[in-house]
Amino acid sequence: MSTTYVPGPPSDEPITLTRDALRMLALVDISLTARRVLDVLLALQDPDSGAVDISQAEMAAELGAGKPAVNRGFKELREAGLAWLLRRGYYQIHPVLTGGRVARTAMAVPEINTTPAEDFTEQRRTRFAAQVANLAQSA
Repeated sequence: MSTTYVPGPPSDEPITLTRDALRMLALVDISLTARRVLDVLLALQDPDSGAVDISQAEMAAELGAGKPAVNRGFKELREAGLAWLLRRGYYQIHPVLTGGRVARTAMAVPEINTTPAEDFTEQRRTRFAAQVANLAQSA
């Protein structure tokens, strides 16, 4: 079973993610900036490989954010295992989020680093509860 996820700007086009992927994303503790970077990557991914060709400067322009903030967002995504750099300006999104698609690479697919909900900050715990409630409503 899958559901659609509508990212924020620059695209209002729905992205189809499995419920398992959405549940997993609810357990990944990343900042709002990292989540916005992920939204753009998902919106711009190559449909055959799940890879995205975008520089940090282009990402900063898309988000209306500074390059240092975008750099931190990319770093968080790499640390969480959600996306990684294949080469300069060319990123791979984890196959859990791309329906199993992955660009040809010698690199192993990293494990996604989720955080136990009990370790979330109070603000993150509230956001997590809202995400889980939203998933339950759309079931």
